[in-house]
Amino acid sequence: MNEISLEDANIVISAAIKKAKELGFNMAIAVVDLQTSLVASARMDGTNPFTPDVVRGKAVATAVTKGTPSGVAASRFPASLLENVRDLYGGRITWVQGAVPLFKNGQLIGAVAAGGGPPDKDEEVAQYGADALN
Repeated sequence: MNEISLEDANIVISAAIKKAKELGFNMAIAVVDLQTSLVASARMDGTNPFTPDVVRGKAVATAVTKGTPSGVAASRFPASLLENVRDLYGGRITWVQGAVPLFKNGQLIGAVAAGGGPPDKDEEVAQYGADALN
């Protein structure tokens, strides 16, 4: 079964928040399933109000590319294709580093994204959350 449960999404978010605090950043975290539906999200106190929408877009980018981290996808595909795909999804995709795929039992089940820090730290936090499932 390649679906992500709310319980698993909360495990990912809790771990990501722990890492964000350790690094000293206030972040938002979002987990989406492979159909790009939001499963869970959190916004730490002090995070910009728009950040939850940005991180959801990063996670969607990773989900629609079947697990390609959002920053890698941004550099791999031509800008015109990225714009067209973003438009197909109603502008809900953010092609910025900070999202990684979620795997459970070797199966791709969704994506997690973090935002509120530098892009490399966003991805580090997201990866820490993803690693909590294994």
